[in-house]
Amino acid sequence: MRFSALVLLSSLLPAVTLAQMPVAPATRDTVAHIVGDVMVNGQAYEYDRQLADTVGPRLTGSENYVHAVSWAEEKFRALGLANVHTEAFTIPATWEPETPATGRIITPRVQNLHIYSLGWSPSTPSGGVKGDVVYLEHLTDEGVDAQKDKLPGSIVLIDKESIGDQPGFSRILQTLDHLNKLKPKALLLVGGANGTESATALTFDGSIFPYPTAQIGTEDTSLIRRLLDHSTVTVEFSFKNRIRKSVKVDNVVAEIPGRDLPNEVVIVAGHLDSWHPATGAQDNGTGASTVLDVARTIKTSGHPPRRTMRFLLFGGEEQGILGSTAYVRAHKDQMSSIDCVLISDTGAQRAKGWYLMGRDDEKDALKDVEPLLAGLGSNDTTPSVEFLFQTDHISFDLLGVPTLVLWNEVDKYFKLHHKASDSFDSVNQADLNQGVATTAATAYAIADSTQPFAPHDTPAQTEEWLKENKQWDDYQFFKKAGIFP
Repeated sequence: MRFSALVLLSSLLPAVTLAQMPVAPATRDTVAHIVGDVMVNGQAYEYDRQLADTVGPRLTGSENYVHAVSWAEEKFRALGLANVHTEAFTIPATWEPETPATGRIITPRVQNLHIYSLGWSPSTPSGGVKGDVVYLEHLTDEGVDAQKDKLPGSIVLIDKESIGDQPGFSRILQTLDHLNKLKPKALLLVGGANGTESATALTFDGSIFPYPTAQIGTEDTSLIRRLLDHSTVTVEFSFKNRIRKSVKVDNVVAEIPGRDLPNEVVIVAGHLDSWHPATGAQDNGTGASTVLDVARTIKTSGHPPRRTMRFLLFGGEEQGILGSTAYVRAHKDQMSSIDCVLISDTGAQRAKGWYLMGRDDEKDALKDVEPLLAGLGSNDTTPSVEFLFQTDHISFDLLGVPTLVLWNEVDKYFKLHHKASDSFDSVNQADLNQGVATTAATAYAIADSTQPFAPHDTPAQTEEWLKENKQWDDYQFFKKAGIFP
């Protein structure tokens, strides 16, 4: 192991230490040390093991989530970080399955369903839900109106064909609101193949959906659709969920104070919460562990950067980016002091570089940093906005703060994302370390630079950015709903 690690470092460090770029020699030397430390002594894999196997699944506000908060605070304190504390926000409701869901087709014949309560669904009535199924052909306002005579009092079935090809969040949420006004009895949403669960929720603010909503296997969905071609289909199902209203949830905060510019801040962050089918080792145990190990390696380097580095672990990301949005709201008057925010939330396949989310000026700002990452193979960027509203950078972006989201390969990640397969045995230690080293090198170089990373956008520039990337309509919907600052 030691020989292999040294061979790896011999290939990495020359690219880090000998690259010609306008980065101070002392910064370059510290980055080389940090990269070497992570690749040889990195602790993210062990942090993730503890978080996934010992703490377990971390539904926002659950007992396990509270345990994870205490665990993270303890880790930050043991590393000797400063200002370790929690900051609370209120989620409209917390949700946990209390009993397994059961369900079956009862006409035209009897067959059990592979069924799960969708996240943030209310419990079914004590006797369960029973009704005829109506397949919603198009999840649009026009599609709902076309079937409005059939939908009231029915159990509505929605699958991938109903949803269409990559619709915007705002369209889905607006159409669900339109559907809800017709008062269906319940909703069935297509789940995974082979009867697998793929946990999600149909609200984006941590509130409880207005009526029972369940997920059934892909094959169950296809069967019901075929049966509907020839006859009425009646189903029944039941489940009980534990729901608590207006619950305080903690974000975790820790710092390495800057040596020269302590009032300027570089944030390294990820979310601590997860879904429940497995243990959230990839989503987002790897991200939370990255935050911790970046803090560890920079602290132990003995060379604090010019700017303060703030490490944040957010709650409520899975319910609508709630913890990071609450943090931004609470610190809105401090956004001008934040130089950059770096987020890890796409699992632990090898990092390729950074998502820029359509900000061309950030590509230019990273030119001096990219040579530091060449030996890691992560010196690339992408302007893609595919995940713009899907993780904890967005509320910072909307107030003009420069952000970077770690860009990993995600083909394996999305096969286990929110599923029972998101367990610790899916994590590759070498790939995780490479992502940690990429994050640590980038964050330290930005925090130690004599120049700010990139300019803060004005509100007019932010509006132009959203419109250029065809995200303005989604933003307007979320803003009107009070979801974003």
